[in-house]
Formats: sequence, structure tokens, C-alpha cells
Amino acid sequence: MEMVADPSDRIGASILKTGTYDTAVLECLLRLTRSGETCMDIGANYGLMTSLMAKASGPNGRIIAFEAHPEIFLALKKNASKWQDQHMIAKIQSENFGISDKQGEAELIITNQFDFNHGSASISNQTDERHIKKRITVSTTTLNDYFASSEQSIGVCKIDIEGHEKYALIGANELLKKKKVRDIIYEDHNGYPSTVSKLLEDHGYKIFLIRKGLFRPLLLSPDTTRYELPNFLATLNPERAIKKLKGFGYKTL
Repeated sequence: MEMVADPSDRIGASILKTGTYDTAVLECLLRLTRSGETCMDIGANYGLMTSLMAKASGPNGRIIAFEAHPEIFLALKKNASKWQDQHMIAKIQSENFGISDKQGEAELIITNQFDFNHGSASISNQTDERHIKKRITVSTTTLNDYFASSEQSIGVCKIDIEGHEKYALIGANELLKKKKVRDIIYEDHNGYPSTVSKLLEDHGYKIFLIRKGLFRPLLLSPDTTRYELPNFLATLNPERAIKKLKGFGYKTL
């Protein structure tokens, strides 16, 4: 599945050189996604993780990919269109929205890091003004509003939006109350415990730290000492998740 990516960006460079990025998360997404189900990629960037879930879900599935940055969204849409034409995969629905706690508009903050990390743009308002390069007005929606007229259940949701995860989940409170999202893989700059982990645990999720092991991804206690920016799995079905992650090997490589 060919991708358009920017070699000056560390995510794009990794994809172009190795075909992968954040291998443990990729493997978790592949293993947890069930054939034929609907999944979400919030903060989809170029669509690497979107493509993996589309392959795992198969032609009867559906992947909804949200990307707020207008230029990156165009690359995502171009990639998704090419995959759809050339491969038997799930239907990919690309949406140029930021996911938040309010529907309307917000400022997407572009920091000095953006030149070498296109995944660093964020709606988060906690950025030091000295590091802000520019601001872009983007459209926002909430997951409650997006699914307001649907009874759709979500198998796997990946969310990586640079510190705005809490607000995205607040805007999904109805979905979470109704147990509509089985597995949520998310990045949390604050580690564990945090306001994000508390929100998820209050809705009945069991949380694991995801770590790249030598032979397979590891699901560890969330308060395990971390040595890099942590990714977590929040799941309503921990027994299933543990079983899915037991097998050795990285199918994504």
C-alpha cells in the first residue's frame, strides 16, 4: 500500500525508510481490529494506521480517519483514494475535522517542531507562546455529534492529538456511557494516572501501558515506569485484548 509522505518529517521519513512507525501501536491495532467492524483514526496524519486498520477490517469494514491540518488531510485523502482503488480493504472515510468537546472552529497551533514533526500540530491551548510558529483555524466536531444519528459501535479507536485527548473524550461521553467503543489506543503526555485515564476508568475501561517487546507488544500495568512518551490501551474487554496480544511476532513488519 503505497503512501505519499514527506521525507523531511520524522514520521514520514520512518515510513519511507522502513515502512513502519510506532511498531508496537501498529501491531496492537492489527491484532485488536476485527474483520468487518468500524474503527476510527483520530489524528490520522498521512494514514499509516488508517491503512493498517482498513486491511485488518477488510472489505466489509469501515474506517473513519480524522485529520484537522488541511495540507496533511489532502495527503491522507490522496493516500486513501489510492489504497481504495488498488486493494481489497475497508471503506475509508476521510474527515477534515479536529475532534474536540465542542462543534465549531478552533485554532490549530503549529509550533517550531512542525518542520521536522508534522504530527506535532495541536488544538491544545497549553503551548508556550514562544514556540508557536502560526495558528490555523480549523473546523471541529464532537464524536457525540458525529454519531448523533447512528447506533454504530466502534471496534478500535486510535487517538493521538497532542494533548487534546481529554477534550475529544469529553465530547464522546455519550458513546462512552453507552459502551459504544470497545478499544481505545491513545497517547498521554501526562502518563498514568491522568485526567484522561480517570475519565476512561470512570466509564469502565481497563488500562494497560503498551510497550514494544522484543518478540511482541507487551500490555503492562499502566503505572509501569516509562522511558518514552507512553501509549496506552483502554479496553472494555481486557480478557480479549490480553489473548489477542499473546502470540509472538510482529505481523506488521
